[in-house]
Amino acid sequence: MKILFAAFLSIWTISATGQQTEKIEVPNGVVYKYCDSATYERAKTIVLQELSGAPAYTLTKGVCFIGPVLWSRYGKVASLKGIQGGNLTILGPKKETLTGKMTQSKKDFKLVWDNLRSEIQDNNFKLRKATAQELSYFWSVISFDIEEPLIIIETPEHNYILNLSPKDYTLVWLDEGPRS
Repeated sequence: MKILFAAFLSIWTISATGQQTEKIEVPNGVVYKYCDSATYERAKTIVLQELSGAPAYTLTKGVCFIGPVLWSRYGKVASLKGIQGGNLTILGPKKETLTGKMTQSKKDFKLVWDNLRSEIQDNNFKLRKATAQELSYFWSVISFDIEEPLIIIETPEHNYILNLSPKDYTLVWLDEGPRS
């Protein structure tokens, strides 16, 4: 029994120390919920696959919120103007009215995702956690707690905010964050 307990304790200790979550600077007043490192790494793997030349479009079941900064650019793209419905009015950080979009079908999500993929396909990009500045912006335009996996796709031109569901790895929110 002592050997079994010692073995269990060893495995638990190794597991606990091997699954450390990377902590980030979270601004005061922002509610941020970390996920375990395995969930975060799985989300990054899925995002990388979906950015590849052959996406499976597993990031959606159809519904995805497109935040106001990204939609201010994407709403002018000819192929995205035709997305019907899902218009959002968001109260911005300075109490101004901002416009976003909510895709309501997998077809519409594919249009948005393919546009994002085309913007970054030839760029060097990296996947990373959010900065305090990005968290402050994101917190100012959403009406829910920030919960990981929250991934930033950083390119030389843009920082894309991707907030995935930790349950099924679908993309809940897609936006463009501030650049430092």
